[in-house]
Amino acid sequence: MQKIKDYLQNTQPIVYQVLKNAFSQHKTTHAYLINGPKGSYILPVAELMAQSFVCQHKDEDHLACEECLDCTKIKDKNYIDYIFLEGENLKNDQVLNLQKEFNKSAVEKQNVKIYIIHLIEKAPIASLNKLLKFIEEPSSNIIAIFTTHSLSSILPTITSRCQIIHLKQFGHQELVTKMMQENIKEEDAHLLALVSNDLMANLELVQSQIYQQVLDLLKQSLSYWNDNPNFFIYYMQKEGFPLLEKNNQIEFYLDCLEACFFETMLTKHQQQQPRFLSDIILKMQQNDANMQQKIMTIMIAKQELLSNANKMLVLDKLLIQLTDGDENE
Repeated sequence: MQKIKDYLQNTQPIVYQVLKNAFSQHKTTHAYLINGPKGSYILPVAELMAQSFVCQHKDEDHLACEECLDCTKIKDKNYIDYIFLEGENLKNDQVLNLQKEFNKSAVEKQNVKIYIIHLIEKAPIASLNKLLKFIEEPSSNIIAIFTTHSLSSILPTITSRCQIIHLKQFGHQELVTKMMQENIKEEDAHLLALVSNDLMANLELVQSQIYQQVLDLLKQSLSYWNDNPNFFIYYMQKEGFPLLEKNNQIEFYLDCLEACFFETMLTKHQQQQPRFLSDIILKMQQNDANMQQKIMTIMIAKQELLSNANKMLVLDKLLIQLTDGDENE
């Protein structure tokens, strides 16, 4: 598996250089905020930084080797002087416990204590206010690393005390090019680039059995959608969704389905050849359905699934809306 710092060097060279300079010149600070769009590797980058504070086998770039015992402990959240917290689950007592633990002397010989709060924008305001007092009076051997997908949602009193590191979002063609450089077929690269902006996850996914299963299901289901809408519903209810649920891939299938409707709308409007599933999407272009409305229908269904609505009711409603035409939408 590719190292995180190699990923940064290849895809986020500015971030890589900032981190390399900070650790090689011993100019690190006490608080960092890593900001990036959904799909970017904000947490692995945060973990790389944590590893780089404790690794005793650094490479020439002065960043963590990512392989030694201490690096592994950070990755597995087993390093004694390291605490990992999820922003959405951050409670007042966790902040108080963090302060209590970090007021103690470090146990490991590196004499540094590190904590990561992942997706800090999801943390309750009351907990953040308690945390702020901790950040305002930093100890020389305590490192705070925060991650976020929404910089504007974070209290300015917190952002002003952090060095902010921005991970860029890839453009569609840039992401496709990088995947093709890793020997991914162009058709797969275009589909996955619409589904996720996460290069490393896409590279892993495209080589998995799950990807091929979902792709086969996508082709079959859309062929039914084109030729026999009623059988499309029957097929997805009896075979499609049960298989996807078994493999926990309903969301990924819906992402791919949304990408197909988007590609249909885009290429029809621009009078271009589809970039993937050409035969199927060319046939979808002949359908008079409102593709933009279909896309919105899928997006709403995904939101409802995330809100713990009744899964089968949501999916059954989605199937009907995808095959009904626009008069009932």
